[in-house]
This record gives sequence, C-alpha cells and structure tokens, in this order.
Amino acid sequence: MFRTEETSQEERNKTIIRSFIKEVFNEHNLLSIDKYFGKDSMEGSPQAGKGGESFRQFLTDFLEAFPDWRANIEHLVAENNLVVVFLYGSGTHKGEFHEILPTNKPVNIRSADLYKIEHEIITGHWDVVDQLNLLKQTGGLLSEDVTKEFKDAKVVWMHDYE
Repeated sequence: MFRTEETSQEERNKTIIRSFIKEVFNEHNLLSIDKYFGKDSMEGSPQAGKGGESFRQFLTDFLEAFPDWRANIEHLVAENNLVVVFLYGSGTHKGEFHEILPTNKPVNIRSADLYKIEHEIITGHWDVVDQLNLLKQTGGLLSEDVTKEFKDAKVVWMHDYE
C-alpha cells in the first residue's frame, strides 16, 4: 500500500530541520544548537565528534573560515523519525581552514545529511560532504589530478620512513 500523505510527525520533523538549518547555518546562531541536539546525540560526522558541543566547535571553526556561509535546502524528505536533507552551501574563504590560509575566493559544496529525531530533539546526525571539492576550491590540493596528489603523498611518506 502506498502512502499519499506524510504524517503530521514527519511534517513536524521536517519543520525542525528547516528551522535548525535557518538558525544555525544561515543565521550562525550556534547557541541554538542546544535547542535542537540532545546531550547524548550521536554525531556520525568524523569532523564534528559526538553531541551538540562537538558540533558547535566544528561549526565555530568552519564559520570563522567562511563567515558569510549560507545553506540552501535542495531536497527534504522525511520517513518516520528520519529526515534527509540535501544542502547546497556557499560562502567566501576569509579565514584559515584546516591550515589553509584565506583565499578570499567564493566556494560552494553540497552535502547529504540524515537526522534522527525523537521527541522533537535531534538524537542522531550523519552526513556526506563533498570535501574534495572544497579542498580544490580553497587551494588545499596542489593540482586537479587527485591521482597525482596521492602519488606525491606516497612519495613523501615513503621518503620520511625509509
């Protein structure tokens, strides 16, 4: 049997994620993270660690590097207590990012984020972010040829440990 309507809970969960993205990613109100994340929430992003505090620290560093960052929702889908959102983010590289000095260049990346929501609190978050594209745009990669980057890294590594 096919469902023709989303449940009111699924609509509420989508509203929570829309509000979260607006307040945190677009208005840069990092204090509001506590309103959305539970203390023991599972953070699946390796950059952000576990729970809201780690996520806040990651975003603090990120928004210092990209102070005009904005995220636009491309797709938003909910099923039961899960919400998937596809984001297109853009900003200007004005601060140091992973030891990469500011380039003052505009950058953009896409991500897919999965949120688990229980009792109107985010209890889990996992994402896939196009970090390779971000590194290319900020000059974190020396060339467009990723294979060459890995070969160069291997040569350096082998040289250091021979």
